[in-house]
Amino acid sequence: MDRVASGKTQRTIRQRWIGRIGWFTAGMLSTLLLLGIAGWVLAPRLLAHRSDLPGERRLARTLVDRAAARGAQDVPSRPLSGARAVEHGRIVYLGACSQCHGADADGKGWLGALTYPPASALNDADTQARSDAELYWIIANGLSFTGMPGFQDRLSEEQIWAVVAYLRSVGSGASGALPSVPQPSSAELARADPTGNAVARGAALFVALGCSNCHGIGGNAPGRLQLRATDRRAVRTIREGTDEGMPAYPVSLLSEPDLQAVLAHIRTFRCSP
Repeated sequence: MDRVASGKTQRTIRQRWIGRIGWFTAGMLSTLLLLGIAGWVLAPRLLAHRSDLPGERRLARTLVDRAAARGAQDVPSRPLSGARAVEHGRIVYLGACSQCHGADADGKGWLGALTYPPASALNDADTQARSDAELYWIIANGLSFTGMPGFQDRLSEEQIWAVVAYLRSVGSGASGALPSVPQPSSAELARADPTGNAVARGAALFVALGCSNCHGIGGNAPGRLQLRATDRRAVRTIREGTDEGMPAYPVSLLSEPDLQAVLAHIRTFRCSP
């Protein structure tokens, strides 16, 4: 009798646990289903909003902090320093970053002001509080759900470390002003016609690819940023990039016909002494 009673008790306990697990599983599935429906309904609204929700900026900052700290563990520890690294980073920054983060790293670049969230200031205390490895990781990998792209396929490790060195100098106030690149006039932009002849199409590509941000629309940027090259040197520079901040434009980014159009535009530049 005792064995029979004990067996019934054990079966009863098992049945109760099975019932509890079943209810728990059903509850979890129902919760996930409701969350999925809510996400489906609310996602368009959340993706389209252009103003901060309560606590959103703080939450985003916390998530970026955690991602950067974790990613920094795998960053190659080869930071550059010194005046040469800062100058190198300044040139790279001007070509790759200033459109969003501003020439003075104040977050007021013309493109960065149009994105949501807007581009962050890089000369503020929050950015300067990050380690060199964290800054490297963010520049190399970018940040999802923001306008920050990853540059690891466009810039070398040395170039990214140089940008980090430049950002440190900006935060400390040790860097000088960036060279002023002439802005394209209305007449120059009017000649940049993507449907026009080779020169006009090349001018349009020169602007669209960001080349004019460094070299000036007519290749008339000051000092080292001025474009002086024969066709052969220009092709190699455009395709392979340089260590001075010039990114590479392989065929996947710039087709051969488009490259020839850009070269046609470059041939119209006045050669300075």
